[in-house]
Amino acid sequence: MVIAKGKPKKAFNFVDYIDKHDYTGALAILEHGSCQGLSSAERLLWVGYCLSRLHEFSRAKKVYEELLSGEHNDVLTKDDRSNVGLYLAITNFYMGRYDEAEQAALSVTDDSELKNRILLSIARATVDETKVAKYRQYLNGSKEDELSAAATELYRCHHKETADIYEKMLSEKDDLALNVYLAICYFKMDCFDLSLEALDTYSKAFPDSAIAANIKACNVFKLCDEDGTSAMEVIDTHCDENDRSNDLIRHNTVVYEGQRALKVLPDLVGKVPEARLNLANYFLRNNEVEAAEELLNNVDANTPQAHVLLGSLKTKLGQAEALPESLAEAQAHFHQVGNSPMKCDTIIGRQCMASSLILLKEFEDALVYLESIKTYLETDDVFNWNYGIALAALERYDEALEALLNVCDLSFKSDLAYVMWLAKCYIMTGQMKKAWECLDTEDHETTYQVLQLLANECYKRGGQYFLYSSKAFKELFDIDKFPDYLNGLIGACVGFFRHFIAKNQDSRVRSEDENALEEVIEMLESANSPKCRSIVKTIQRWKAHTL
Repeated sequence: MVIAKGKPKKAFNFVDYIDKHDYTGALAILEHGSCQGLSSAERLLWVGYCLSRLHEFSRAKKVYEELLSGEHNDVLTKDDRSNVGLYLAITNFYMGRYDEAEQAALSVTDDSELKNRILLSIARATVDETKVAKYRQYLNGSKEDELSAAATELYRCHHKETADIYEKMLSEKDDLALNVYLAICYFKMDCFDLSLEALDTYSKAFPDSAIAANIKACNVFKLCDEDGTSAMEVIDTHCDENDRSNDLIRHNTVVYEGQRALKVLPDLVGKVPEARLNLANYFLRNNEVEAAEELLNNVDANTPQAHVLLGSLKTKLGQAEALPESLAEAQAHFHQVGNSPMKCDTIIGRQCMASSLILLKEFEDALVYLESIKTYLETDDVFNWNYGIALAALERYDEALEALLNVCDLSFKSDLAYVMWLAKCYIMTGQMKKAWECLDTEDHETTYQVLQLLANECYKRGGQYFLYSSKAFKELFDIDKFPDYLNGLIGACVGFFRHFIAKNQDSRVRSEDENALEEVIEMLESANSPKCRSIVKTIQRWKAHTL
């Protein structure tokens, strides 16, 4: 920041507080202490500076507007007024008032590097690529312009290019703060160990840095922290109450703890870029698809997380409403991540490629990707879901059942697709009582679909399975008096009767088999159909002569 009249005499020790980054202390002296030797304009400049560093941009804006009101023209030079105009633009920018920020910057007639950087930042924030290209070309080799160039690449999610800029700057000058920016890039590239290494250089000099602690917690969470406990220990150790009120740390705390999403995240949408995505993720996990869709409308898929969420959303929409175009969009989103040079050999990249292949019904290829990351994700619900489905589709039902039973998330376990695959695995492994328990749900659509699965799959398997097929057809016929369900009931009952005769013709009839036959008779009688009554009479005659 440029201050009009230079530093005050040593007696006005607010500068000592500023040198120690204690902007609250400096502000207290400037606003309430004795500031002899400073003009009112100089004092306001320092007040605006402290307020800006404390992120109190609304108050800082009023200070700069007062300085530009004309009351201080006798003290401020033309250059001073130009600088204040740019400071006003900066406060508007950080308040999200991009139109006002641009207007304030353009009102400064003299061109400067700072003015160009402000306009470039506004163009980035408003996603105006034409203006981004325009102001990007005016950047030169100064440190500030290099940082602005790096920020532009970071905004475009070109993390490798951004890291290259920071590494080049560090090779030319040992600026500790650049290690923080480099750590962010490495984190975005999933290079968590490298991120921690870069961060360690900075943390040794500034062990109480809340920013460094936040980035360290993010790395710890990604590396080894399934429940967020270790990440929260980092935050608790290095961040005081004031730090924890920071929007970014509030946001990340919700992610680590897995709690208070609806209390915290909605207020942060538009302030923290990831808040919108994480809130949408919360809605998707809780099957609130419409709420997630509203949040993700018009979201630019320019990050892997955005692609994954959009892929998940489109998958849910496509499966729920039988929309092939939505499933095609989902497959494209997953493929984008899985095929990315930066992500293809990462865990998330391989998961996404597997999801893409599953949607294409290329299950053998999907299994190759899933088995390559199995050791890292044996307790991960998404992995076990996809792994179970791929195995089941390849008729490896015992392994599929084991994977599906490892899913713990209740929102996953209540999903229709999960229940259907689980029921099929139980059927194909001969666990019919377990398969029937899949009907234990309050969702009528899930019940109806599982009944159809049980009715048809058990009918195809025949033998003892006819009993459960007839039960399912009986339930379906009670729900919907559709003639095909009655025919299915009759066919399954006759099939079981024939199986009963074949099984027991050379041996003594077991009580459980006889009970099952009685159950078949009861189902036929309750159907109240002439054809069913005729079959019952046939069974009763056979029983009278045989048993």
